[in-house]
Amino acid sequence: MQLQSWSKKRIFIICALGLVAVAGLFLVFGLAQSGSIIPLAAAESAQADATPAVVKPDTWTVSLNYVPNTMAPEPVMIFRQDEEHPFPEDGYIHTLGEAFNLSGTIYSNRKLTAVTVSITCAHNAQQPYPYKKTVQLSDTNTGSYSLNDPNTDSHRSLNELVRFGDLKTGVHTLRLYASCEGKRSVELFRWKFYVASEEWLTISRENFPDSYSEALAFFGKDKDKFLYRYQWVNGRYIMADPAWENQYITSIPAYPKGEPWLMHVDAVSYFQDAFHYLETSFLRVHGANGDTGILRASSLITEYNGCYVSRFTSSLQSISHHTFGTAVDVNASMNPNKNSMENKAVIDDDVKGHLTYNGLVTENGITYYDFFYDGEYETDPNGVPQTCVNYLLYELGFSRAGFQWAHYYKSTSDGMHFCLSEFVTYKHDGVFGLKKVKQYAEPQEITSEQLKKSQPEPIPYITPSPDPNVSMNPASGNNVTPSPASDKNKPPRNKNN
Repeated sequence: MQLQSWSKKRIFIICALGLVAVAGLFLVFGLAQSGSIIPLAAAESAQADATPAVVKPDTWTVSLNYVPNTMAPEPVMIFRQDEEHPFPEDGYIHTLGEAFNLSGTIYSNRKLTAVTVSITCAHNAQQPYPYKKTVQLSDTNTGSYSLNDPNTDSHRSLNELVRFGDLKTGVHTLRLYASCEGKRSVELFRWKFYVASEEWLTISRENFPDSYSEALAFFGKDKDKFLYRYQWVNGRYIMADPAWENQYITSIPAYPKGEPWLMHVDAVSYFQDAFHYLETSFLRVHGANGDTGILRASSLITEYNGCYVSRFTSSLQSISHHTFGTAVDVNASMNPNKNSMENKAVIDDDVKGHLTYNGLVTENGITYYDFFYDGEYETDPNGVPQTCVNYLLYELGFSRAGFQWAHYYKSTSDGMHFCLSEFVTYKHDGVFGLKKVKQYAEPQEITSEQLKKSQPEPIPYITPSPDPNVSMNPASGNNVTPSPASDKNKPPRNKNN
């Protein structure tokens, strides 16, 4: 009996061990089918997220989180300046005709293929500009390149190829580009510098045919603020003395979309006042071209064409007031705003004969200046006739901040141009002026979301009353007399008058 019992136990143990062995074989086979078991040769070349187990020859290893390395690393390139010979700070003045040594090294995690130096000069597109030199590194296998290393083809370094003695007078910008396998040309470094001779000219009273007294009054009789040293660059463009520019020229975010405007430090408060009026004033234009809906006045500036730009007028004798940063051009691509004798009549006729001001209207909590237009001139992106866009900017913003408008020049119209320090023949509220708004609304702080929600449904427009003191409310069709409103802001500080 004991022998029989022992035999049964032995048989049971043997069967259990057999079942375990069979289960183990099934487990190994399943893992192999799922790709989680990798032959040793594959394991040695694979990039696994988990640390692989130590393996022996002719064995298998299991990687639970294996991810095949199908992507090469993202190409990265950087430029490091030479610590002993770094580039000078922006604003460095390089003497005309002298040499200059480039130094520094470009590094990449991929094979470099080319390095380029490009130099441009503001307001000068003549030879040698744009100035560009390139070294090709396609025949080398390197992840770094010093600007002093030779080009493999010409056996000359980029430093030798770029000859600063060829550069002309002016404000320059140097850009350093590089490319590598998997990455096209990328800008790695930028440097602004001046090239100047030792001979300087100075803006004088003789360069003002009719605006010297206005400029002197605007700058508080401080001649150093606007009669500065300069050198000729190209055509009518000049380069201001960098020391003067650093002291008197600044920038503030403006339009469109926060674009910075360069201007004289004495002009900043005037521009800020104009921006305040344009941001807190609203208008609407109905009529032949449809209905614009309620617009923020600042939205009419769809194009910025320059404020501070050192240049003479086309005569090369008279100075432009852009040279001082006291004038700005906007919406220059609109034909009525181009400087010509013909545009004086174009703007006058359309604003006087086809644009009617109906007074102030309040809808959905927003008070706006209501205009009716029955002309046919093409519109700006907001739907406002192009003949009226800069007039409205002047009427609602720039005139209130103390600017003059160059549409009122004696014999020509320069509708893009608003200015602070120059003489303009006619006045906005004079016999030949176009002023229509006699009473301004209180400034309103309305968010863009509120303005969007307040847009009324397009409706037929009712013929406006000829009385400028009566406002026609299109929504009701009733005549509404606006309540008196005073501008709580400080009065325009027009030092020209």
